[in-house]
Amino acid sequence: MTSFVDAGLDRQIAAVDKVIQIYEPGHSPRKAAAQRGRKGGQCLGGLFANENLSARILNTLRLAQTRISSHECAIRVALQKVIPEDDPRLPELANRVAISLSGLAKRNRVEQIKGDGRAFLWRVAA
Repeated sequence: MTSFVDAGLDRQIAAVDKVIQIYEPGHSPRKAAAQRGRKGGQCLGGLFANENLSARILNTLRLAQTRISSHECAIRVALQKVIPEDDPRLPELANRVAISLSGLAKRNRVEQIKGDGRAFLWRVAA
């Protein structure tokens, strides 16, 4: 989690440096840490570093035997990894699951179905 905090802090400092340069053109910003390409395994503090999140999502949808929302899928993935439902990383996991589901839908691995209200439900493609 510290890498996300560090990255967020670096972005904020870079933004402040840009503002300072507007008012003081001679100001030279501090050298920020090299931007690293973020891989899927590095999200959530490396929780899924040695796993394929898409495969875990597909398995979760298969086990559900019914259509479920991306948030419900994220909760079930978290429970499989023994992450409690009140873990502060759960919203980030839900975002990663939603992104992965969209990618799986583009590859025709899952189907997105309109649910009640604004929610979309997901299932493994037939």
